[in-house]
Amino acid sequence: MAGLNPSLERTPVRTAGSVAINLPRIVMSWEDWLTFAVAVITFVAIAHSLEQANWVEGMPPFIPTVLLGLAIGMFTARTRLHALAIHPVGLALGAAVVVLVAQSYADGPTLADRLADFRVRMVEWFHVVRAGDISNDNLPFVTLVQALAWLAAYAAAWCLFRWHNAWLALLPGGFILLTNISFLDGQPSGDFVVFLFGAIILLSRVHLQKHLARWRSEGIDYPEFISVSLIQLTVVVAAALVVIAWQLPLGNQARAVESIFNTLARPFTSQSDQFVRLFHNIDSRRGANLHTFGNTLPIQGDVTLGSKRLFEVNAAEPGLLRATSYEVYTGAGWKAGPRDSSRVDARELAVDAQSAAYQARTVAILRVRLLSSESTILTPGVPLAANVDTRVDVAPGQAADIERMRSRRALGAEDTYNSFGSISRATAEQLNAAGTAYPQWVTDRYLQLPDSLPQSVRDETRRIIAETGAATPYQQAKAIEAYLRTFPYDLAVPAPPPGRDAVEFLLFELKRGYFDYQASAMCVMLRTAGIPCRVAVGYVLTPGSGEETLYTVRKSDAYSWVEVFFPSYGWVEFNPTSDRPEGGAGGLSQPLVPSDPFVEPSLEDLFGPDFVDPTGGSNPVKDALAEEPVLNDRFSWLLLAIPLGLLSLLAAGALGLRVAWNWGLSGLDQRARLWAHTQRLAGWAGLGAREAETPREWSRRLGRAIQREEPAERLGQAYEESRYARPGQYRVGDGEAVASYRSLRSALLGRLFGRKNRQAP
Repeated sequence: MAGLNPSLERTPVRTAGSVAINLPRIVMSWEDWLTFAVAVITFVAIAHSLEQANWVEGMPPFIPTVLLGLAIGMFTARTRLHALAIHPVGLALGAAVVVLVAQSYADGPTLADRLADFRVRMVEWFHVVRAGDISNDNLPFVTLVQALAWLAAYAAAWCLFRWHNAWLALLPGGFILLTNISFLDGQPSGDFVVFLFGAIILLSRVHLQKHLARWRSEGIDYPEFISVSLIQLTVVVAAALVVIAWQLPLGNQARAVESIFNTLARPFTSQSDQFVRLFHNIDSRRGANLHTFGNTLPIQGDVTLGSKRLFEVNAAEPGLLRATSYEVYTGAGWKAGPRDSSRVDARELAVDAQSAAYQARTVAILRVRLLSSESTILTPGVPLAANVDTRVDVAPGQAADIERMRSRRALGAEDTYNSFGSISRATAEQLNAAGTAYPQWVTDRYLQLPDSLPQSVRDETRRIIAETGAATPYQQAKAIEAYLRTFPYDLAVPAPPPGRDAVEFLLFELKRGYFDYQASAMCVMLRTAGIPCRVAVGYVLTPGSGEETLYTVRKSDAYSWVEVFFPSYGWVEFNPTSDRPEGGAGGLSQPLVPSDPFVEPSLEDLFGPDFVDPTGGSNPVKDALAEEPVLNDRFSWLLLAIPLGLLSLLAAGALGLRVAWNWGLSGLDQRARLWAHTQRLAGWAGLGAREAETPREWSRRLGRAIQREEPAERLGQAYEESRYARPGQYRVGDGEAVASYRSLRSALLGRLFGRKNRQAP
């Protein structure tokens, strides 16, 4: 028979082709496969954007991660299992995917070695998080970003194929893409355009699929390839919008759009102190502030300093502007130790009379006008006072040793303040004669070193001191400062590798670096020699950056240096970085001290009964302290925090109730949905349908129970007509069905709450 009908014989090629065409339909329809394809294009754009960002050198690819996230999310969404049963399976598969992708960043020749290294490094990072230390390992960041990419893709597939909600599917991926763009170039890219195309198509497809489901249930005919036609129309419309936007004239409109984008991106570009502490080695080309003046100072690599204008200051000459200091060395950077915090009102001295015991120190004045938000008060030298209300952080029990001063109110652009600091005027002879009679609180706080500090750092310190013949602490500080100043200045040096001490890395491998590296090295080396010191950070006034005594401070002026303690003389600045003048006696901060015709007030003068200029005029420090700051009134978002929070909770609660109320009813027509809502309410009120009860029997029993017999029968009839009658043959109109439902809903709610009240004690 086969020979008589050769045209009907199924060849292997035809059989394979038929299987290839029909196999995907076993999983889901071609409509759903088309939606999945659009989701793939959309999320591949996100993955490609993350790969192009190159946050970390050698970052594993993201495209396999998001593809597997979409696939796992699709299959879990299409199972008939409850979400609580299937999500643990999906998340376990996702964890396996993330670990297998991230382990390629770990060290080891084999998969087993890399997995072992991955486990050890993640455990170490967890201990760093708990201890509040600084991490210089990029593996946790790689794992976190890969996990977020997988979760965004998984959630998107679940939202598309279980909830049929494109908006929820796109939000996580859009957030990741916007964050990625805002931290890097800050402007939309080609990946962003592809994402927008995919998002528009997904929104239109999900909307169409809902209509198709309703049309099928109502027996309405529609064109066979309407989905393909809609995609074509959507692509044409989206492309036209892009072309029109591209042809718009630039100028004020473009600047306005850029301003809007920067405003939207600002929440994502504000790096918190915690984020920098845990992930400081990532590459962000946004030019964010190198120093946040928070509780940690990680030693970063490949530093990019921006050029944004931050302050305008009035100072006598170029010098150092101090923001805060750090005293606990961790091997990967610095952190602040325990501090006492207190409030100091404007125009009051923040220090006590103990400060006057230090010799050869003078008071310097700094007038600051802010060009952006910053609440840390800059001072010339060790902080003394300000003409704004402040909160000061001091060493425990030492009110004379201020480590950080902050404004008690938020300071922003165009605000002004005057600050006052103490700067050493001690000579080299005086500092050489200072001796080593350090107070107990100084040695307890400023000689700390980690147990993991390599012995080679101590040996290198002894070698330098021995070769220079330095005998006194001052001579030893100058010898180490001079040695480190031979290292070339280089912002492009890498961060210390995971597990390696930063100072040892600088001294024996890099031999070049920038101020954070050199300041750290000098402070650690001095501590190995028993000399108390700390690392200070802030800005440096650059010669030529202003006119006369007005200087402009930019992000590129960020700086760090070393403050060394000398008995009887207090803190003295040293600068081991070669791009600026050296410190010590007559060093970098000396020019900030006012020169003639001003009188240089000493610390003793601040606590004297008559703080007056001997020439007969009022003292410049006293006058500057009495000046009124400019504090612009700004709208306080804190006033709206509580009502906005309550409204957000109410909105979230209402959204949750709405989702719960309509859960499982998608795809039903209006009458079936009204019937399901009635059954749901009746079940809560204890009047649910019985097993062998027909819709008509249950509606009659329900009507009698709540004294709404006519509306109940009418709604039951409307439901039966939607199930069994043809469209156009309904006896109960849609309006009557809605009115009957509302009558039943009112009675059931009354019974429900009345029943609860009766059961209340």
